[in-house]
Amino acid sequence: MIVLRILGYLLLLAGITALGVEILNSLEAGEWAILSAGEIWARIDRESLRATQVGLERYIHPYLWDPIMLNIVLAPAWLVLGLPGLILILLARRRRSRRMFS
Repeated sequence: MIVLRILGYLLLLAGITALGVEILNSLEAGEWAILSAGEIWARIDRESLRATQVGLERYIHPYLWDPIMLNIVLAPAWLVLGLPGLILILLARRRRSRRMFS
């Protein structure tokens, strides 16, 4: 459970960082500029993004890329990173032990 909690906090931190970068880019541009998850992925490794698209379309099913993965890739990066992080934190939180007889 601690590994899931740590992963959740790391994803949440990455989401907050992506939101900060998006806000700074928007202030610099003078209008709201969304930083998409695909844009970050392309900056890190453009070839793996292409390989994922080709692999999903060719070997699994084209439907998996075009409405499903494409919506995830075009979504704001803070949402794609932060929401799973928040869910992991909530699922892996420590449970307080209940006393039967207080």
